[in-house]
Amino acid sequence: MVNLTLIIALPLLMAFTMPIFKMLNSKLPKFIALLTTAFNLIVLSSNFTEIMAAPLILELGGWQAPFAINLYVGPLALVAAFLINGSAFILSIYNLSQDYQFDDKFYLLFLMITAGASGMVMTGDLFNLFVFIEITSIAAYSLTTFAGGSSYEASFKYLIIGGVGSVFLLLGIGFTYSAVGSLNLAEIAASAGLINPLLLQITALLFLIGIGIEAELFPLNFWVPDIYTEAPTAVSGIMSGAVSAAGIYALARIFFTLFPAQQFFNYLLVIGVITLIMGELIAYQQENIKRMLAYSSLAQMGLIVTVISLGTEAAVKAGLFQLINHSILKVLLFISAGVLISAAGSKKIKDLAGLGTKKPTAAFGFTIAAMGILGVPFLNGFISKFMIISSSLNADQFLITFLILAAALIEIAYYLKVVQKLYFEDLEIEVKNTAVITVPVILLTLLIIGLGVYPQLIAEPLEKAAAEILNNSRYIMTVLGGI
Repeated sequence: MVNLTLIIALPLLMAFTMPIFKMLNSKLPKFIALLTTAFNLIVLSSNFTEIMAAPLILELGGWQAPFAINLYVGPLALVAAFLINGSAFILSIYNLSQDYQFDDKFYLLFLMITAGASGMVMTGDLFNLFVFIEITSIAAYSLTTFAGGSSYEASFKYLIIGGVGSVFLLLGIGFTYSAVGSLNLAEIAASAGLINPLLLQITALLFLIGIGIEAELFPLNFWVPDIYTEAPTAVSGIMSGAVSAAGIYALARIFFTLFPAQQFFNYLLVIGVITLIMGELIAYQQENIKRMLAYSSLAQMGLIVTVISLGTEAAVKAGLFQLINHSILKVLLFISAGVLISAAGSKKIKDLAGLGTKKPTAAFGFTIAAMGILGVPFLNGFISKFMIISSSLNADQFLITFLILAAALIEIAYYLKVVQKLYFEDLEIEVKNTAVITVPVILLTLLIIGLGVYPQLIAEPLEKAAAEILNNSRYIMTVLGGI
C-alpha cells in the first residue's frame, strides 16, 4: 500500500517547484506533469484491491474523526480519482507534442487543478471540500487565460460566478456547523435528523448552488460554454474530463450522505432534466465546434444527475458508468477537435470540411468518441445508455425515459453533422501544423472499445460505488466507529 495523501501532496509539491525545473531545462515542466500524473495512477492502482475490500480512512494530524482532517477513499472516490488523474495523464501526453509551448506557470496550475479535484473526491469534511474547490477554481480561472484574446473575458465570467458560488457554499457550511457543531461529513450525517427541517432545506439549497456550479447544472452553468470555447484545448479537456467529474462526486456525496430525503432528489431530478434538454437543444444550434462540445458536456452532466437522482442502485450504477464514459469520450473529443481546429485555423464546423483525409488520426479520434457518445453498439456509451434506459423504465419513470431518448435523437443530429463535414465534404484549405495525438487516440480508443465489449472490467467498482453512496449509515459507522 502507498499512502494516498500523495495523490494530493505530490502534485502540489511538484507544482510549486516547477520554476526550479524550468531553470534546469525549459522543457522539463511538461515531463514533470506527465510523470506526476502517471505516479498518481500507479498509487491508485496499488491501493485498488484494498479499497475494494474496505474504504481507506486517513486521519491527519494524529487525531481521530471527527476532530481530525480525514480523507475517505471508498470505491466511489477511487473511481472519481482514477477519472481525474487519468484525464490529466492523457492530456499531459497531448501537451508533449503541442505546436506551441506553455511555460512553467501553465504546468504549475495544471498540477494544482489535478490536486484540487483529487482532494474534492477524497476529503471527508466540508471545510476542506471548500478549500479544494477553491484550489481547483483558482487554477481553472488562471489556466483559461493562457489562450489570450477572448479567454480573459471567459475567465472573468467564471471568476464572478465562482465567487458567488463560494459565498453560497460557505453559508451552507456555516449553517451546518452552527446546527451540528462539526464539519465532518459523517458526524453531520449522523446528526442530520436533529436539524430544524426548514434550516435543512435552506442548507440543501445553499449546497446545491455552491456545488452545482462545479457540477455544471442549470441555471448555474452559463460560464461553461465560454470557458470550454476560449480556453486552451488541454484546459477544456481537464475541465470536462476531471473537474466536472469531481463536481458530480461532491454533489452526490453531499446529497446522498447529508440530505437523503426523496424531496431533495426530486429537486436534483428536475434540474438534471432541464440541464439535459437545454444543453442538447443549444448544442444543436452551434456553429463553433468547441462551443458545441461545451453544451454537449452540459447535457451529459444533466443526464448523469437525472439518472443518479432516481435513487435506485441500478440507476446510480448507470449514472456512474455514464460519468466514466463522459470523461473518456470528452477528453478524446476535445483533443481531436483541438487538432482539427489548429489544422483549419478555425473553430467553425463548416471550415473543418475535408479534414477526415488530411488529419486522419484526429478525425478518427473525434468520430470514435462521437459514436461512443451516441451509444453505437460495441462502444462504451452503448452500455451506459442501455443501463440508463433500463433503470429509468424499472423505476417507472416513463416521462424521464422519453426525455432521455428525445435528447439522444438531438445528440445524433449534431454529432453526425460534424462527421459528415469531416468525411463527406471537401474544402480546399491549407492544413497547418498540429500536435501529434496518436498515443492519446490509441489509448482512449482501446478504453472505448474495451468497455463497450467487456464492461465487466469495471463492474465491481461500479457496483460497490453505487452501494456505498446509497448507504449513508455504513459511511457514518465506517468513519466514526468502524464496523
